[in-house]
Amino acid sequence: MSSALSSATGNLKERMKHLLSTGEEADVQFLVGEGEGKELLHAHKIFLMSASDEFEKMFINEKEKDDVSADSPVIEVPDVEATAFKVMLNFIYSDELSELRGDNAVAVLYAAKKYNISGLIDQCLQISVQSLPNVFLAYAQARLFELEDFARQCLRYICQNACQLFGSDEFLQIDQNVLCEILDRDQLFISEELEIWKAALRWADEKCRENAIECSAENRRSALGRALFKIRFPLIAIETFGKEIVTSDILTMEEVLGIYQFQCHSNFHGVPGQYPMKFPYKARICDWNIAKGNRGTITMEIENLSKFVQEEVESSRKSDVEVHIKGMPWKILAEIEKENDGTEKYLGFYLLCTAPREDENWNCKCSATLRIVSQKSGVTDIKKELTEERTFDCKTNNWGFSNVISFAELMDPNKGYQSEDKVTLAIDVIVK
Repeated sequence: MSSALSSATGNLKERMKHLLSTGEEADVQFLVGEGEGKELLHAHKIFLMSASDEFEKMFINEKEKDDVSADSPVIEVPDVEATAFKVMLNFIYSDELSELRGDNAVAVLYAAKKYNISGLIDQCLQISVQSLPNVFLAYAQARLFELEDFARQCLRYICQNACQLFGSDEFLQIDQNVLCEILDRDQLFISEELEIWKAALRWADEKCRENAIECSAENRRSALGRALFKIRFPLIAIETFGKEIVTSDILTMEEVLGIYQFQCHSNFHGVPGQYPMKFPYKARICDWNIAKGNRGTITMEIENLSKFVQEEVESSRKSDVEVHIKGMPWKILAEIEKENDGTEKYLGFYLLCTAPREDENWNCKCSATLRIVSQKSGVTDIKKELTEERTFDCKTNNWGFSNVISFAELMDPNKGYQSEDKVTLAIDVIVK
């Protein structure tokens, strides 16, 4: 053992950090990253194996194959960023996460998943989506790395903050596939469909500029591609449609006539007419005109519904993203409940204000409409009204309804409230 190592002072954590930073007695090297971002990092197999079954398998297989060509073999890891690998090593050696930030959380999460470092995975998933410098990039990376839970968190945040995010420069940098996925969402928190059209047009113009071509109607349509058919033109008022969309010359005459035909027949339900409807017309959950400041809508998807209902009574789930309305943070709370002494399980549905409980001075009043959103044409939302103003404070931070619907009824595909084993909850809130 080197004299430097033997004379290292401090507690165990400090000695471990010393080993990592100096590379003394290291018996494995990793060439991490690609191109100019490549770095050669030193480590100790015994520490890596103690933290990860993936590292354990790697080194056992290496030994069985007699692949060791030197005292300190070099393992290439081109799919992990060097900075992310360093964060992972720091966590393995010392439990420190001082370098885990919003701008590297996705890359670190990928590394943690790759090597199955469960503690680091949990820490990454606790990173607030709001702290990400570019949530669109984080979403694209999460999809690329197949980090499904994190991707869902990012997409929910994008949907619930679409009004602000669609005006950002980061929105203009997304690719067409991501644009399609966003515009396809029922839960886009936007004042009206016209704003989605304007955002898509702004995105298309940026793509034209990037390719040094004219922002003509033809080039705009080409840039939008499939995304054009994610815009719900039939939801736009007929006068506005004529003034804002028809005059852009992006839609074909047949498409325009199909939309006019739809809007002029209120009982139209997708029956083919002379001019077929090529655009979706299902109302978005947040398609009403939001009064600025004191109104908002919170949404939540309960996925794996059949698994959720198997959990114990009083088990609960909360929406991932806080929605701020009149300066207060709000979420949805869903609980598994029973009616009296019965055995059948029911859904409890509540509006939750997540302001800090330790602050005893806050309070607010609000009314709300709680909705279980229909997933089937012709089926209306289940609605529960908090018509009287309810006061929220540090002692009473949630209001809502117990036993709204039995899970048996909720999961019945014929009822029209669950699709692909998930249900969507929404609350329209007015804060006084």
